[in-house]
Amino acid sequence: MPRDALILYAPLVLVTFAVAALAVAWAVPRVRTFALRVGAVQEGGAAHGLGVRLHQGRVPNIGGIALFAGFLAAVLVGSVLAPAQIDAYRAQLLAVVLGGALMTLVGFVDDVWEVSAGVRLATQFAAAGILVINGVTIDFITNYFGDVPFVFFPEALAVAVTLLWIVGFTNAFNFIDGLDGLSSGVAAIASLSLLAVALQLPDRGVSVLLLAAVAGSTLAFLRHNSSPATITMGDSGAYFLGYVLAAVSVLGALKVTAAVAVAAPILILALPVVNITQVTLRRLRRRQSPALAANDHLHDLLRERSGSPRIAVYLLWGATLACGVFGMLLAATPLPLVLATIAGSVALLGGLSLWRWREVRRALARA
Repeated sequence: MPRDALILYAPLVLVTFAVAALAVAWAVPRVRTFALRVGAVQEGGAAHGLGVRLHQGRVPNIGGIALFAGFLAAVLVGSVLAPAQIDAYRAQLLAVVLGGALMTLVGFVDDVWEVSAGVRLATQFAAAGILVINGVTIDFITNYFGDVPFVFFPEALAVAVTLLWIVGFTNAFNFIDGLDGLSSGVAAIASLSLLAVALQLPDRGVSVLLLAAVAGSTLAFLRHNSSPATITMGDSGAYFLGYVLAAVSVLGALKVTAAVAVAAPILILALPVVNITQVTLRRLRRRQSPALAANDHLHDLLRERSGSPRIAVYLLWGATLACGVFGMLLAATPLPLVLATIAGSVALLGGLSLWRWREVRRALARA
C-alpha cells in the first residue's frame, strides 16, 4: 500500500467524515421536530406484523432523511476536494447517489404512509438497475479450488447476480434495524472496515469518498439513535444504507487484489446476510411469509437470551467488527491499519454510547 495511498486520501477521508458528521448533527434535531409535527412516529410496544416494536414511547421514524442529507453534503464537498481521484468513476458515483436518493424516497413514503411490498421491491430493482446501467456489476467470482483464479460471468448472469445482491442486501440490512443503535452501529463498523480495504491503492477514490461519508453520517446519527433512541432511521435510512453498502461492495474500486476480489467485502457485510438467511428459513419452516415482520431475528434471540437489548446490540456490534477484521485480513490489509480500524471503531461507538447513557442519567436526575 501503500503509505502513499494513505497520504493521498487522508485529507479526503477527514474532510468527508467531518462534513457528514456535522451535517447529520445539524439535521437530526430538525428532522425530529418535523417528524413530530407531521406524526411520522412509531409507538413503542405497538403491533408490527406478527411481532411488536421494542423501543419505548413515541419515536420519530424518518431519521433516514438526516442520514441522506449528511451523506449527500459530504459527497458533494468530497467530490470537489478530490476531483483527480474520482474523475474516472464519476458515472458510478452519480449512480450510487441517485440510487441512494431513490431508496431514501421510497423508504420515507413507506415510513409515513406505507407502501406495498410490490412497489418497494420494484423500486429497489430500479435503483439497482441504475448501478448496472452505469457499469457497476459483479463480473466474476474468485475460484479458490481450481487452477483458473476467476470464474467470469456471462453478461446476462452478471446483471442478474448484481441485481439480486443489491436488492437482497438492501432488504437484509433493513431486517437488522430492530434495536436502538444496532443498524447505525453495524453500518458504521462495516463502512470503516470497507474503508480500510479501499485505502490500499491510490485509484480507490470513489469508494473512499462514499465510505467516509457513510461512516461520518452513521456515527453522528448513533449519538441520537443509541438506547433509548430519540429517533430511528426507519425504512428510509435502512434502505439507503443497505443500498450504498451493497453498491460499494461491488464497485470495481474495491477489488483490491486478485485473490480476494469480491470475497472480502461480502465477509465484512456478513451479519445482515446471516440474519436474513436464518429468518427466511425459520419462517418458511413455520409456513409463514418471510416478508412479514416478527420478533425472530438474531437480535431478538440474543435479547431474549441475554435479557438486555443493550447487551444484544453490543454483541452484534462485536460480531460485525470480527467479520470486518477477517475481511480486512483476507484483503491483505496491513496490520497497523487493521488495528487502527479496530481501535477507532471501539472508541467511537463506545464513546457515543457512553455520551448517550450519561445524557439519559442527567435527564432522569433532573426529572
